[in-house]
Amino acid sequence: MNIPETILSVFFVAMLLLYSSWIILFFMPNKREKKALETKTPTISVILPTHNEEKCIAETIRSVLNAKYSSEREVIVVNDGSTDRTEEIVKKISEENREVKLINVTHGGKANAINQGVKNAKSEIVIVLDADSRVDENALLQIVEPFSDEKVGAVSGIIKTIDEKNILVWFQDFEYVLSSAWRYLCNNLNATYILPGFAAIRRNALIAVGGFSADTFSEDFEIGLRLKKKGFRLDMSNAIIYTKVPTTLKGLMRQRMRWGLGTIQVMRKHSDVPLNRKFGAVGLYGIPTQLYWYIHSVVVLPITFYQIFGGYYQYFAAFKNFFSFEVAKYFFGWFSAYGMLEYSYKAFIGEYRISPFFYLVFIVFFLNIFYNAIAILKFSKPKLRYLFTIFFFFPYSILVLIFYISPLISELLGNRKKGNKWEKSF
Repeated sequence: MNIPETILSVFFVAMLLLYSSWIILFFMPNKREKKALETKTPTISVILPTHNEEKCIAETIRSVLNAKYSSEREVIVVNDGSTDRTEEIVKKISEENREVKLINVTHGGKANAINQGVKNAKSEIVIVLDADSRVDENALLQIVEPFSDEKVGAVSGIIKTIDEKNILVWFQDFEYVLSSAWRYLCNNLNATYILPGFAAIRRNALIAVGGFSADTFSEDFEIGLRLKKKGFRLDMSNAIIYTKVPTTLKGLMRQRMRWGLGTIQVMRKHSDVPLNRKFGAVGLYGIPTQLYWYIHSVVVLPITFYQIFGGYYQYFAAFKNFFSFEVAKYFFGWFSAYGMLEYSYKAFIGEYRISPFFYLVFIVFFLNIFYNAIAILKFSKPKLRYLFTIFFFFPYSILVLIFYISPLISELLGNRKKGNKWEKSF
């Protein structure tokens, strides 16, 4: 076994353990007590922090107003210094519907906008919703259910993409399925700590932790950790929202770089959490798993590129075969599941030598496929396009990881950025 394979073996063992734990947790009974729902639902204040959302804000507001809910609701749109027609559109809707309120603030960032909304909220349960999303008709009812347990301070929902005939959206839709599955596993361990896109929070819990923090780009991650530290229980519900996602590589890059930077900022701010038993499964499992993928990316990506292009040079370019059917097949094998399937078949029929490293890669590959399948069945419906996205997910994942970890490189070089001001990525 050469040096690259030796290094990769360490990470494949780690992935084997991770995938195995995910599958076990997926089927582990949720022992958390489910109390009967109260006959009367609480009043709610739905806060929409908004910056330049003229294309979708009206639809988002309508989805909240049309969702099923038996008690009083108010919709507070906080216009965070938009320079488009957002204010005009919301103002017109508010004039026609008393449940909708408009608050204009100078451009100070998402966290500041949410905090301004909380200050003007009348209800004990505050729901924060991204302004480029729309809620499922049952989402409001479902997201308040866990609050029948007084220990619950915040509840997250499930995010799905708005269907589009765009291949980049297909991959992101599959990513969101995997993200929901990961948060579901954490929830089974009482380790929910991220409140992305759609979250309900007790107003007194928000006040107790001082509201959302404006010093990171991942305010939904940061607020979750502070609520956990304060002793509040966080839960995950079956409430669904549908959100717009980037449709171009440029938009995807900007979004993932912002997410990556935000994650680093939160990790630095809450450096006392990882591997700290005081924070339970969040500190011993959730956060360490996130940190692992950073280490995995920094080490494995360069080795992977070395293997891909080193093999290309060794078997093709060195013989002046720069492009041919065999070269195309070589890269197709690397950048799709076909390569692993073909290699496995030929290894088992005796055409290729089977090594311990092969068995390790083979097991991890099929554990991954199995986990993907159960995640899809749990959080979506079987779709033909999922076969396509799983088959070609490897090159997409490499691209996204490069975008995501690039802020880490900047961080290591001493270029620390702060703030929470947003701009549209797409």
